[in-house]
Amino acid sequence: MVQLVTRAAAAINGDRVFLIGVASLIVYLTVVPIAVMIFGSVQSGLPGTWTAFTLDNYARAFSHPALYTAIGNSLIYSVGAGLISFVLGTALAWLTERTDMPFKGIVYASVLTAMMIPGVLFTISWILLLSPKAGLINVWLMELTGTAAAPFNPYSLGGMIFVSGIDDFYTPFLFMAAAFRSMDPSLEEASVASGASMLTTFFRVTLRLMLPAALAVALLIFIRGIEDFEVPALLGIPAGIYVMSTEIYVSVRRPPTDFNLAATFSMFYLLVALAGLYLYFKSTKMTEKFAVITGKGFRPSTVRLGAWRWPAFSGCLSIIAVTVYLPLAVLAWTSLLPWYQPPSLESLPLLTLKNFRWLFDDELIVSAVKNNFIVGVSAALIVTLFGAVVSWIVIRTRLPGRRILDGLAFSATAYPSMVLGLALVWFYLTVPIPIYGTLWILVVAYVTKRLPSSTRVCSAVMTQIRKELEEASEVCGASFLRTFASVVAPLLVPGLFVSFVSTLTMTFKALSLPVLLGHAGTELVPVLIFDMFESGRYPEVAALGCATIIVITAVTLLSRRVSQRFGLSAASG
Repeated sequence: MVQLVTRAAAAINGDRVFLIGVASLIVYLTVVPIAVMIFGSVQSGLPGTWTAFTLDNYARAFSHPALYTAIGNSLIYSVGAGLISFVLGTALAWLTERTDMPFKGIVYASVLTAMMIPGVLFTISWILLLSPKAGLINVWLMELTGTAAAPFNPYSLGGMIFVSGIDDFYTPFLFMAAAFRSMDPSLEEASVASGASMLTTFFRVTLRLMLPAALAVALLIFIRGIEDFEVPALLGIPAGIYVMSTEIYVSVRRPPTDFNLAATFSMFYLLVALAGLYLYFKSTKMTEKFAVITGKGFRPSTVRLGAWRWPAFSGCLSIIAVTVYLPLAVLAWTSLLPWYQPPSLESLPLLTLKNFRWLFDDELIVSAVKNNFIVGVSAALIVTLFGAVVSWIVIRTRLPGRRILDGLAFSATAYPSMVLGLALVWFYLTVPIPIYGTLWILVVAYVTKRLPSSTRVCSAVMTQIRKELEEASEVCGASFLRTFASVVAPLLVPGLFVSFVSTLTMTFKALSLPVLLGHAGTELVPVLIFDMFESGRYPEVAALGCATIIVITAVTLLSRRVSQRFGLSAASG
């Protein structure tokens, strides 16, 4: 009996030590860098130096007109772009989920294609389409109308809003499609039976039932717009239009650098993001008040469009052509040219694969791709392991403090990428850990940024695994590590692969973190694309962009196949 009590006490102590260790690592990743940057905002010296506390930085920020301009531009940009993407995504979601529109599979395939295009490449493609001097659309319209002035100017706040809005339409599509798919149509049918038209029913019944989900999605898009960097950097900076993310970038990356002012700007940036995140959580809690699916009487149905079936499909096809395939087409065309020019019969003899052969010969390209895989695979493995362990602790154990651990793991959601990048710069220039200027600071950045998503994905899969399997392993005398490795991990394979692949592909797509943390020799592919485009190397950028999209698509499809195979094997085992 004494031995059993001793073993139980040792196990409890071991669990607590393990929990403390994991919590310490997560605090180190998510809380400490932000705390150090907050400390830096009340310092007058550079990162790594210690001076007396001062509020001069905040006085400078409040008296700096750029702060108010950037905040105003950020709010207008986020709201405007979010409105466009929400309307487009919601309309496509409703037509594909709630109507009898034909060829719905084309819409879903196009949405998945849109997800594969990095934001920096999407923005570059629209510059090639709308550039006032050589943009394909502007050139065609000027030739058609005989005017000398370009009708569109992407280098404006309106151009930024348009490009960002059509870039992110897949986010509201995915969320709203899931909401429409789960909604009980009986209330809509009752409205139609009472004599209301389809349009009246949509606005007075469907949208009201979707209000919580719609509000949550709108706020999520707003938060993503607030931290967006690619569009403001490529379209806003050349026009002198700055948002919060580009103000921080300019303060840090362009001489004379001002880390203190950048840290102070980040505080306002962080507060706006936190306010949006708070409203998002409040809106998601409203969902239960609007629940209409019960245990009986629920049956999915579709709205009969009648004569509007084909016009609806034509409208969807037009939206998809503009938002997905037109940008891809101009990238593909540019990648086959020795220099950029609009399509014409005269330019057909110039088509060549030279730009693609150049990808394998340029040492800088090869180095960037190698760096990308090193950072991507390392960050994906680490964050997937962390996500699995945290989700297991939160869901499977009764350890005190597990909810705090879950909150800490999720806290990085509130950090815009530019704020997190600046925090890591300040932190690793202050503490004696020599990873600043190396690939490892990028690994730390991606692990921190992707930790909330990884824990949520693993938690969703963990809740579907019955605990009896782990209890049987423990009864047989297996240790925690043996049980986790032999029982839990194989059953978590689908969720682990989702976490791994999403993190790996993000390193090929996201620009805001590596553009602030990268240095000579540690460039990733998105930064290289950004730098090459600023140098005017459009055909090479297009070729590298096409190759990047192919790599992202191949990794996603291959990982999906492996996940399905291992997931089925684990389930059958």
